[in-house]
Amino acid sequence: MTALAERRKHRTIFGALASVLLVVAAGALFTVGVLTLSNSEEGEAVGVDERPVVALPDTPNAMLAVADREGRLASLVVMTLLPEGQGGSIVTVPVNADATAGFGAQRRPLTELFDADDPESIVGAVEEMLTLTIEQSAVVGVDELVEILKPIDSLEVDLPEDVVDSSLTGSGLIAAAGPQALRLLLVAQALASVNTEGESYDHHDVDVELWSQLARTAPVSVPPEPVEVDEFGLPIPPDTVEELVMRLWEGDIEVRDVAVIPLLESDNPTGSDVVVVDRADAVLVFAQVSPALVSTPNPAMAFRIEAAYSDEQLKASGLFESSSELVRGITRELLFVQANVVSIDTAPAADGAPAVTRIEVADERFIDDMEIAGPIFFGESVVVVSSTLLDGVDAVVVLGTGYLDARERNDVGVIVAKDTVESDD
Repeated sequence: MTALAERRKHRTIFGALASVLLVVAAGALFTVGVLTLSNSEEGEAVGVDERPVVALPDTPNAMLAVADREGRLASLVVMTLLPEGQGGSIVTVPVNADATAGFGAQRRPLTELFDADDPESIVGAVEEMLTLTIEQSAVVGVDELVEILKPIDSLEVDLPEDVVDSSLTGSGLIAAAGPQALRLLLVAQALASVNTEGESYDHHDVDVELWSQLARTAPVSVPPEPVEVDEFGLPIPPDTVEELVMRLWEGDIEVRDVAVIPLLESDNPTGSDVVVVDRADAVLVFAQVSPALVSTPNPAMAFRIEAAYSDEQLKASGLFESSSELVRGITRELLFVQANVVSIDTAPAADGAPAVTRIEVADERFIDDMEIAGPIFFGESVVVVSSTLLDGVDAVVVLGTGYLDARERNDVGVIVAKDTVESDD
């Protein structure tokens, strides 16, 4: 077991005490947060706030579902443009993700809700699952997929397993496992294949590999065509999913895969072919790539989290391999207490993170509440009223190294059930 894994194990064992603090804080933050928000809204008409307001960036998105020859859901991604209007991200979503997000007695995989003739059939479920607003959606088959990806001729891939289409006669083999070059038609056929052997998620890695290699073909033209802008100099959003895909391939593309969490047999009594998306990971992903489209379904405050730790600072703490891992845990805890996380920045600063966490609140009525909750969630903190408002955000948390120190001492909340032990041996 590595030193990092050993520290995680130590943190998990002693995390129960911190969990008690978290549960106490949950009631406090939930109650005072809702009351403060309510009071803040009641007082909005009194006076005029002259502070500058900064809007979260506009990042148009679209859900693209790929259907097989029998109309079954074969592949699902959310595509998002960068604020500049070209390039962006592709997030792969398991086709058998649970529409109920693990809540309730019955599991409902997206594959059961999907209607190939109705692009909107799963949009609502995907929005709720990912805590995200979907602006456009489309369902495509092999021919349509080839058409929208037609600048790409062939693709170098390393398939983790044989790609099999169970709807075909015989073996149904589309492509064998291993490294190879595939023509675009075969790529589209592979994405539109449903292998009914085993669980759907067993074949999800094929999806991730194909989309990842497709993204590596971008940008398709250098330099790209200029983006049309409005009277304010901002890119005009694409009118169709096809236009969004075209503009996505005019810049660099990052592919990310939404994580899933273990599902207990007791939570899946009917034995459905289903996985549960890790909501904290989904929020982490989309709060970075499209914060303006992240939903706020919870009644308490909306947060932006900034974790500018350097590699040296993270290594010295010995607790986290990345800032994303760290912020995912904080996001999980804030969601647990009915708060919202809408914006996340994990880019390292030149000098790393500051020593003390700074919490900038949008309203002075949040100060007392955050002075209570801040040390429990973020370690030693300084709370101030922000001089600039971030639209849709109640508090900006700039994490300091004091958070790492508090985490090491187990002085901040840890949800033990989600804090897994990892080992490299």
